[in-house]
Amino acid sequence: MSDVTAWPDQWTERWINDRLVPLKRRRMFAARTMLLSFLIASIASGPLRFSGHGRGLASLILTVLCATGWLVWAIGVYMAPERIGEPAVIVALVLYGTAGSVLTGLKLPTEAVIFPSVAIVSAGIRFTWRQSLAAPIVSSAIMLLTAWLSHANMGAGIGYAGLLFGTYGLGLGRRAQILRAETAERLLTETRRANNEQAHAAALAERSRIAREIHDVLAHSLSALTVQLEAADALLTNGTDLVKAHGYVVKARHIAREGLTETRRAIAALREDTPPLRSMLHGLAEAYEAYTGASATVIADCEPTDLQPDATLALYRTAQESLTNARKHAPGAPIEITLTCDESAAVLTVTNQAASAPTTALASSGGGYGLAGLKERAELAGGAFEAGPWHGGWRVQLRIPSRPRPSP
Repeated sequence: MSDVTAWPDQWTERWINDRLVPLKRRRMFAARTMLLSFLIASIASGPLRFSGHGRGLASLILTVLCATGWLVWAIGVYMAPERIGEPAVIVALVLYGTAGSVLTGLKLPTEAVIFPSVAIVSAGIRFTWRQSLAAPIVSSAIMLLTAWLSHANMGAGIGYAGLLFGTYGLGLGRRAQILRAETAERLLTETRRANNEQAHAAALAERSRIAREIHDVLAHSLSALTVQLEAADALLTNGTDLVKAHGYVVKARHIAREGLTETRRAIAALREDTPPLRSMLHGLAEAYEAYTGASATVIADCEPTDLQPDATLALYRTAQESLTNARKHAPGAPIEITLTCDESAAVLTVTNQAASAPTTALASSGGGYGLAGLKERAELAGGAFEAGPWHGGWRVQLRIPSRPRPSP
């Protein structure tokens, strides 16, 4: 009966979307119609029969009013709420509830008490207890006053008044049950929406993470590879210096192999299978020395253990980007990579001196997202990123706090 508390537009939408509701409402309407027929037959065969004058005529009129209100209520709730409308249903409840109370007072004891009882239950379901409390009070007063004026059995009347208040309690209980169900349904809907939004945010974060990996791995390797191959192609086309052209091809092959290695490392990082940071930093330094001929010193006496895999990867990518930028903008500059660890944080510092060779076409390669990507990585890992000039060269520093250790 949760549809009893809804407005007609909500009833219509629900019944259109739910294929089982039409069968259910037809059954409910048929049951209410059969109950109405039973009530009319019982009242007509009672001690106060219908007649053309006096109390018999009043009983007939009241029964017709009860039947009319009952039918309007049943049709409006179970058959055609979009046509009957909520106001008409409320008027029907008041009609057969009031007429049933008078009829009950005239014919004590009688089955007519079902009319005000059902009206009171419906009022308790539809409205709050303060709004619907008038229903049992008014119905009981009307019934008792009618019984007193018609010299009916007042003892039965008082008992029936208690019955009306009991049915009122049933209506309030049903209303509370409906409200709990609706609250649970809303919470379930909100939970599903929150889960969908969380999944969407996680997907966006994963896309951003993959985009950063693509930039850090492929952008550098492919841009450097392009420069080397273009230089070799120019020399081979002119036929001026085949030995130098061969050197460019060798460097391009070395860059390609380095790119494959970095790709494997990126895949391992995406799977959260990150190798030890110190070994990766030494690998970067060796590659830098082999490519540029300049020195690269690694000072790392510790291995961060209280960091998330993403935080360890952020430290590595910071060192990698710093070496790539030094190779682009400060050719031949010596590099120093320092990694320090304590209980509170891990700090990576990469410092390069001024360039000792002229810049090449490699300086104009890349999309310019390197430092921005490093800052984004630092923020996601909860760290602090700094980059800027340093004693005639350049310094990059990343500090990432350690994870809190569980208390013993």
